[in-house]
Amino acid sequence: MSEQDMTGMANRLRADHRTFEERFEDLCVRARGDWHDLDEVWGQFVRGIDEHFKFEEGQLFPTFAAQGPDCRSLVEELVAQHQEIRRMLEDLGLQIQLKEIRTSTIQSFTELLRRHANIENVQIYPWAERAGRPWAPTRLQSPHEGG
Repeated sequence: MSEQDMTGMANRLRADHRTFEERFEDLCVRARGDWHDLDEVWGQFVRGIDEHFKFEEGQLFPTFAAQGPDCRSLVEELVAQHQEIRRMLEDLGLQIQLKEIRTSTIQSFTELLRRHANIENVQIYPWAERAGRPWAPTRLQSPHEGG
């Protein structure tokens, strides 16, 4: 994958996270109001999350996981979180349809998604923004080294 592709991928995924953040607020507001309004936007929200996850799992995660065992372990953790979030989306969707959802449940769920997004924002996307080059900490020279 080219450097431009990796940078574009990171930009796209970060933009998704910003969009989801806006939707989180909208969902919480709707959960406090008319159930019909919440049900109306839920399907679009779920599709957006699913497309985002599929893109990460198909395009970004395999390349990141190939960087080494720590990267592979992080990807395994994130994919497990994706699976759990998908299950929760189904459960919440059913609660919304049955008019049994609570605002606090939506708020807790959006906090979980925020924590998940933060892991990706801090640990994966910066790597992609560096065009897929493995990260290496900068080593400071000691005062005794030439330089």
